[in-house]
Amino acid sequence: MGPVLGTILEKYRATNPRLVRVEQYLHGHHAPAYMPEEAATEFGVFRERSVKNFLPLVVDAVASNLYVDGLRAAGGGDNFPVWESWDLNGMVEAQTAVHRDALAYGEAYVRVLPGNGGPEIEPLSPLSVTALFKRTNDPYPIAAAVHGTTFSEGKRFATIDLYDDAYVFRLVSKEEGDASGASDFVVVEQLKHGLSHCPIIRFRNMASTSPNVPSLGEVEPLIPIQDNLNNIELSTAIAIQYGAHRQKWVAGVNAPKDGQYDVDLFGRIKKKSAVMFSAARLLIFPDKDTKTGQFDATDIGPYLDAYNNTVKHLAAIGALPPHYLSGDMINLSAEALAAAQESLQRKVDDRKRAFGGAWQRVFQTVAELMGEILPADAELVWRDTAPRSFAATVDALGKMVSAMAVPAEAAWAMVPGMTPAQLAEWRLLAEQMDPLTKMANAMAKSVLPPEVEPVAA
Repeated sequence: MGPVLGTILEKYRATNPRLVRVEQYLHGHHAPAYMPEEAATEFGVFRERSVKNFLPLVVDAVASNLYVDGLRAAGGGDNFPVWESWDLNGMVEAQTAVHRDALAYGEAYVRVLPGNGGPEIEPLSPLSVTALFKRTNDPYPIAAAVHGTTFSEGKRFATIDLYDDAYVFRLVSKEEGDASGASDFVVVEQLKHGLSHCPIIRFRNMASTSPNVPSLGEVEPLIPIQDNLNNIELSTAIAIQYGAHRQKWVAGVNAPKDGQYDVDLFGRIKKKSAVMFSAARLLIFPDKDTKTGQFDATDIGPYLDAYNNTVKHLAAIGALPPHYLSGDMINLSAEALAAAQESLQRKVDDRKRAFGGAWQRVFQTVAELMGEILPADAELVWRDTAPRSFAATVDALGKMVSAMAVPAEAAWAMVPGMTPAQLAEWRLLAEQMDPLTKMANAMAKSVLPPEVEPVAA
């Protein structure tokens, strides 16, 4: 265990800072926008307000199109029995967290273990998991650690749940502190997990065959562009505050000095002030040589152009439709909208393939805990979220049924937004309304059973 634990701790300390940085940028805690050292203190307020965080949108755009609806045979039918564990563990909702983590950080993890009420499926944060693989694309790790903390006598200690293909070891650090600094651990518990492989399943956003290249998330490549946007936003805010308003000037008037006062009509002493321009004030100067004027306002158009171009660059790198970030969507037809989202849809399809394999391994592990074997034709069913006109899709399905003699029930699953519950309800209604089925059932009930001959004693 010693060499494995040492390798895990080394990898954790090398990769965790990068994941923490991604987490900070997702939550809007960005590196401060550039500002010269001699800049005025008040510019700090503009810098705090210059953060416009686009990075969560990059993750949400893909994650909102990823939703597992079932696990069925390739030919259709009801979900396999292992799907019950999916519902019992709340994975209908929790699957979104797995997809978001894999998209944001590059990797996500799910732990499957036996429980009192059946298999337990638990999503794990990539910031708390370190997995070691013999080969880069192996389906299961040779060892995986789940990092955490525990408290004893008012002190905090680091913990590690270390899994291999047979056991789980519970380790607690000897020194007080968190996982980032602990190096010496003691085993406090050892249990068999009852599986033929490590129970930690990995989800990868963008896989690589190189052992030195980690799976890359959607956020990290866009951090430099996000920083550039914040810099442009800061420059724009300063230009608007100090240059976009026309600055006026006066020549030929002596400015009041400190300590000079005046007396108004009511005998009140008032401190003399500089000339103040206002739309509600008429200024009269006794000296005929006094001159007034104004400076040209700063043109903020170039700042806005630079900002919009950078947003488009971010959308291009992130494979997002530009209107997702800019909001510019005027009179787009369904066909034009589908064309604008083509790059995003290709990314969604690719992530369905990548995450689908990991979910298959989750279901295989659940089946092993239930003493079953997942059929070879088991197929993950993803919800269809492609942007299509509902009327055009239904019309095409109707023509497919009438012109190609495709059974109507086969086309039901292709209706946009169709859920397994709705599909089961439609089948039940069809059986109740089908006249041939009703007639067959009535005839079966009307046939009397043959008389049974008495058996001689």
